Amino acid sequence: MPNQTFKRWTADDIAKLKSLARKQRCQVIAAELGRSPSATAVKAHQLRLSLKVPPRDADNPGQGDTMSAHVTG
Repeated sequence: MPNQTFKRWTADDIAKLKSLARKQRCQVIAAELGRSPSATAVKAHQLRLSLKVPPRDADNPGQGDTMSAHVTG
């Protein structure tokens, strides 16, 4: 097994992770932080941050699911 050195998480790294969580995919956040996606996911889990990016509604970006508003009865 090769000898590995680990990059410590700084307060700035954590702030950037928090600001990008749920806005960018894990791979994008990892690239911006200069870390692997797995290291980024582990740190997000430790901080209880979700990295899932909510889907965008093509008709109403930023409005979430609007299907219930279109139901008539």
